[in-house]
Amino acid sequence: DWPLDNRVVAGGSRDDGFIWVPSATISPSMQEETQKSVLCLLPRMFDARISRRVDMLKRAGFKVEILAFERSLDPGRVPDCPTASLGTIRHGRYLTRIVSLLSAVRKVRPVMRRNDVLYAFNTDMAFLAQLSGVGLNKPKPLVQETADILNMQTANVWGAAVRAVDKRITERCKLLVLTSESYCSYYQRWLGIKTPTLVIENKLSAAFVSKVRKTGLPPPDAAPSEDRPLRIGWFGILREPWSLRGLDALTRAAPRKFQGVLARVFDRPMQELGIDSASFEQAMNNPNIEYRGPYSAPDDLPDLYSSVDLVMDCYQSTIPFRWSQTNKYYEACLFGKPLIACSGSADAKQIERHDIGLVLSGTDVREAVAQIRGISAEEWLHWHNNMAALPPRVFTLIDE
Repeated sequence: DWPLDNRVVAGGSRDDGFIWVPSATISPSMQEETQKSVLCLLPRMFDARISRRVDMLKRAGFKVEILAFERSLDPGRVPDCPTASLGTIRHGRYLTRIVSLLSAVRKVRPVMRRNDVLYAFNTDMAFLAQLSGVGLNKPKPLVQETADILNMQTANVWGAAVRAVDKRITERCKLLVLTSESYCSYYQRWLGIKTPTLVIENKLSAAFVSKVRKTGLPPPDAAPSEDRPLRIGWFGILREPWSLRGLDALTRAAPRKFQGVLARVFDRPMQELGIDSASFEQAMNNPNIEYRGPYSAPDDLPDLYSSVDLVMDCYQSTIPFRWSQTNKYYEACLFGKPLIACSGSADAKQIERHDIGLVLSGTDVREAVAQIRGISAEEWLHWHNNMAALPPRVFTLIDE
């Protein structure tokens, strides 16, 4: 209950009825009395979302220390706090990861002793925290943050065993922090656990939003000129085969009207979901698709989004993908780029709610291509204007 000491009740202009006081304005004696130390256990060292969360914890008055594994996926900003490595793990190798977790226990235990709260990013890090706490006289309260739910957690057959383990780990946590409201269905309905949940979406930091606003955004009436194709961006971890096929088919069918811009990294599950090397090469050899390679968030986002007119945000393959509230949604809202999403996804619900893009009704690539080809300049401008009118709270971390 102590973080609420940073909040002063006031009947002011804020719609939540509170004025939030930065911890720097609290008297030193009060800060010493209330400040808690948090040990964050991370599955990777460099990640923009994790760095944002560390910044939030620090602004709320926590002291933060990090123990993290290292891997090449998702280069990003290093969190601004004391940090140490737990070794290296490989993306997606969940069985071999158990060995890495067991080896890390001896490094975690002494650091755990000097912190008040444990904050684990994802279930495997919560498992590491619980392993490391075995035998301690007074268990440390454990918070688990979930940013992704994986296919194996919702699988029909062997997924039951995964869910049993997941339930055992998460029901021993004091709090679950979820990045999408839809994830509550998994923990409360699928697993049936009673652990309290707190939804903190993957919104953008207020400092970054302010920086972008100062540099300037395209005015609401700045529609793309008719003498060039509309450029559709697909950014992030590129793991959705449907999107690749759709962009390839669209830009080949209407090269004068549409081009594709891809950036970041192709995920290994692309092959498992039906994209072999031949179909990948076919898309990359498409003269109407530009692949820009990896990028660093948030530093490269302004340049990336300024290069496109629309943002591809389509997920077709599995339940977890459709539950996710993606980074692309918040980024596109900030930069005023209308979105294209598939019906039934968490992002599609927000797009329809705010009327800021196209929601595709079918799952057939040809039908989707026909819908996208039907986008008019008037529709694009309407969506863009609606994005310009969005309240900052929609895409900005304000008082979460």
